[in-house]
Amino acid sequence: MSSKPRPAIPPKPARLSVNSQKRDSSSIGSERSTFAEESLSESPRSSLLNGEDDTTPRASEMYPAPSAGREARALYDFVGEAAYSELSFRAGDVLNIIRGQLSDGWSLAVKDGVTGLVPEAYITYTTEFTELPNSTYSTMLSYRLSDLPISPAESTSTSSSSIRDSMDSSTSDTMIGSLFGSINGSTRSSTLKKRQLNRFSWFVTTGVEEFIINGGQPLQNSNNSENIDEEVTETDKHYIQGGPSWLEKSPSFKIMVHNPEKRIKLGGVQEYTIFHVTSMFSEGVQITVERRFSQFEWLYNRLVNKFGAFVLPPLPEKQYSGRFNEEFIEKRRRALERFINRLARHPIIRYSEILTHFLSCNDDSEWRKREKQFENDKIIGHAFFHHVYHPEFNVDDGEIDTIERFEAHARAMEKLMPWINEASVVHKDSLEEMQHQYRRVSYALLRLITGHDTGENNDSVNDEGAWCWRDGCKACLSLTKALQSTVESMQAVADMYKSHINDMCIPWIENFNEYSYPSRSYELLIDMHMGTHRKFKEVSEENISKDPEYDMDAETIRSRCDTVFNVTLAEIDRIHDERVQDFQENTKQYLDGQIELYEKILEELRQARANFDEPHYTSLSQTPRTPSEYENLIDEQRPVSSRPGSVSSMSDVVGGVVDGVGSMGNFFKKTTKTSMFDSWWGKS
Repeated sequence: MSSKPRPAIPPKPARLSVNSQKRDSSSIGSERSTFAEESLSESPRSSLLNGEDDTTPRASEMYPAPSAGREARALYDFVGEAAYSELSFRAGDVLNIIRGQLSDGWSLAVKDGVTGLVPEAYITYTTEFTELPNSTYSTMLSYRLSDLPISPAESTSTSSSSIRDSMDSSTSDTMIGSLFGSINGSTRSSTLKKRQLNRFSWFVTTGVEEFIINGGQPLQNSNNSENIDEEVTETDKHYIQGGPSWLEKSPSFKIMVHNPEKRIKLGGVQEYTIFHVTSMFSEGVQITVERRFSQFEWLYNRLVNKFGAFVLPPLPEKQYSGRFNEEFIEKRRRALERFINRLARHPIIRYSEILTHFLSCNDDSEWRKREKQFENDKIIGHAFFHHVYHPEFNVDDGEIDTIERFEAHARAMEKLMPWINEASVVHKDSLEEMQHQYRRVSYALLRLITGHDTGENNDSVNDEGAWCWRDGCKACLSLTKALQSTVESMQAVADMYKSHINDMCIPWIENFNEYSYPSRSYELLIDMHMGTHRKFKEVSEENISKDPEYDMDAETIRSRCDTVFNVTLAEIDRIHDERVQDFQENTKQYLDGQIELYEKILEELRQARANFDEPHYTSLSQTPRTPSEYENLIDEQRPVSSRPGSVSSMSDVVGGVVDGVGSMGNFFKKTTKTSMFDSWWGKS
């Protein structure tokens, strides 16, 4: 059987919605299966963010349900957003595709009478398959199920497991075994060669099953008889040591993604953003290249194709609207920096030719040349496992207990991560509120000492700019200048909060967000290990034949299972170390940022306080006051009026004024039967 390697997983399609301006009302209600050519365009959720009603027309409103379409089956769970006319479904659901390839990875489908958009990467067309009764397994191999893409990181944790649970039954195994028995005419082939019925399984699509059963070919796509050893370079040989854990062949290094620039070509028709990518090695060696987002996509797809057995970091999602907005570009820059550094931390990917080429190639012609070479790479899929070297049988029965604990830990973590994510966002909001309040108090104080907006006859300040009705008042000049210094210090504190939010809070949140769905991220790796373990148990438990050839084949399969065990367990070991490092570094950086923030705030407030100490305070009166740089911004900060008292009666007026002074008002209200101050003097 020719099993394809893990296919390149496309990034999540950009959100689409139906353009109401191009709606063809004549097509509504039509019973025919033809549709008006309405275009799909981006629909920023500005109205939703502003609290307005979502008036975007739904796909079900625009397109009638057709009488016929192309049948497809969902590969993974998908939770659609109604605001974007997206259709929700679960893995295994049958969909009716009424218009395929609408735009950027979306199709229009009907499910249970509801019409909506579905991502093409999440479905497969069942009309491409033909079910042949009484067929041998060789005929069943004509099915293209093994060519199907596998769930992106967004797929839910139940998708592959639900398919696996529903299809991997003993009855299925018996059926496949009997099919192989009829082909080969022997029990030995039935035991050793039977395949998993669930052709969607990661165990199958990564080529692991093919490697275990047949060994596959060390090199794929090879049309000649070249010496294999000459084609395999050291970068394609990977070593596992006791643990199991990956043997690191090259030292780690860090990468900066910085200085994004907007570029224009084709006479202004095409605009794009380039990022500078600087790799920093030991002894101060640095290499800088320029890369577009599409080149990051290319890198991701090539790595997915080559290293199907690895858990790769997520690539930032595409976005079309607001691509040149400063905030979006900075967010993408941070995400790309996290992505590329995670790749560089992987002990195997770190020295791969694909990554080193991406980080070092500065010549366009050389890039195009190597791009074709990488796309024709032969060591992909099951060929990868042929070049993994490890101690023989250093894994006891697949260490299934380790896998089960790892899976349980990921499920528990997935339930708990929303707590820290939500709390971190609220904490960031509180710091933004602190920033706002510091500015509010600052502008209010500045308004007071400058008499801002009190009319032409401003009696709040004298000729020297002091907050006083007396001309030449030295005491008030010192006071005014000291208060102005306080205003400027409070503005500086607000700026510190703003920088801390951008430099520390947002990265803290984004780093933790990447761990929001660990169970979903790791389920494919677990599926690959569990599928291998099932094959290992089948061969071990049924190896009771006295046929030496049978024993030899069984031993070979167990040996290949051992190789896969080493790969998956080494990946789990890497995931463990990466999790420890990420949470340690992320928390350390945030705490360091908090310490630095409050140390700076403390220093700024102390400087403002020092202006009120002698002899400096008196010396402030020696020169006139210079207007503050913030005076021109006062009008942007409108004061909040106090709650007015009712004018229905004098008692209500007094009550309203008293309410404005908080707890003192409560005291006044409670003492209206006697003197207001009786309780102060101890009188009842």
